[in-house]
Amino acid sequence: MIKEAIVLDKLKKEIKFKHTSVIQCIGLSNFSILEIISDKDVKPQEIINTENQIVRRINYSKMTINAKRELEKAIETIVIKNESKFVNFFNIAKPIGLRRHQLDLLPMIGKKHRMAIIQHIKEKGKFKSFKEINDIEMLPDPVKVIVNRIIDEIEGGPDIKYNLFTIPFVSNK
Repeated sequence: MIKEAIVLDKLKKEIKFKHTSVIQCIGLSNFSILEIISDKDVKPQEIINTENQIVRRINYSKMTINAKRELEKAIETIVIKNESKFVNFFNIAKPIGLRRHQLDLLPMIGKKHRMAIIQHIKEKGKFKSFKEINDIEMLPDPVKVIVNRIIDEIEGGPDIKYNLFTIPFVSNK
């Protein structure tokens, strides 16, 4: 599998007393925020190959302001590019306890939305596209819902107990 990422920002950083070109990007496969040492001439939202590159994973707080600005658009691109994977999440989401369901963890999705999604799957079968999910009455745009959840997971606030789409960042302190 080719390791690819979407460029968020390019900057100069001092690494071992030497100014070095660094690219901040987000991995296409698992939404990891990465820094790559590279002199490539790249633009934000460009897809690049990260294979055989010097890469390190960083957390949200280490991202530049420009990278944070580009983050939502990059995640939306990844979600739309992998529509079947994310539509399938709605199809296979299940309870995570007696009182909680995976769908409840999505921003803007409440109990009524969850019940409407489950009811649709029981009556009409699994969803095939975001458009089909969007047809549920009063349901927010499913792409925006997933993008917002992924951003929440990347930011890693205290409310994030479960990671649905990302691998949590663990610092090696």
